[in-house]
Amino acid sequence: MLPLPAYLPKAGIQSDLIRYEWDDWKTLPQSQASDEELTGRLAKISRRAVLALMCATAEWIVYRFDPLCDDTSPWDYLEGAWAMTIDVRYCGYGSGNWWQEHAVDGWHGPVKGIIAEALERLEVAIQQLFWEGTDPVRRAGLVDALARYVMPDTAPYLEWRERIVKRFESLFPRDADDPLGDPVPREAVDPDLEFDPARSEALLRRYLAGLDHRRNIFLSSPEAMTEPDDAGESFRGVPYSFDLAVDRRMRREVEGHDHE
Repeated sequence: MLPLPAYLPKAGIQSDLIRYEWDDWKTLPQSQASDEELTGRLAKISRRAVLALMCATAEWIVYRFDPLCDDTSPWDYLEGAWAMTIDVRYCGYGSGNWWQEHAVDGWHGPVKGIIAEALERLEVAIQQLFWEGTDPVRRAGLVDALARYVMPDTAPYLEWRERIVKRFESLFPRDADDPLGDPVPREAVDPDLEFDPARSEALLRRYLAGLDHRRNIFLSSPEAMTEPDDAGESFRGVPYSFDLAVDRRMRREVEGHDHE
């Protein structure tokens, strides 16, 4: 399971009180709109940084409900989702263990229904970005709206959000020639850490090396990742390792740029 960052327990957001309305068919009330100021800012940071913020926001939601949820699979899925921000094939590729399929039965109501909603939006954002090139900003705004809606006190979450968005604006501005950008390590969303982007490659390698697909049903086996998909493509490189130069070269190939 993902190690818990210290900023979540310090936020004091866990509560067994449910003081909001929830309808599994309508999801968020119409009054709970996305923060346009936030989404405008997110449009100016790399798409992978947007995904990192989404993963971390989903962690706030899952942690908020931890005492009320008897299932640890959301944490397992988030562990896989962080890997998916590096390559979409890391999570359920070829095995069908996507969150949406796992969460068909029993994930309803004002606790599990909200967790499922957050993870489904995260999953779709990651899939659509890597498979279709869809910008994740709109879905990031929806996950943020969900987090604000369910927090017993929004102040700790909003303070964290502002600090991380400012960090990302400084460290991961969107490049028109490379909107995807480098993968963002989980350490970058911890405001208590002095994050150095120069250490990103080492942090990403350490993260992937620590994963175990035999324990986490959402993670793909190396064999599944290297099998060609319906389009004849497969994972390039060594599964559960990371080479920043290879990742950048692949992005240039996708974007059709040959410059360094």
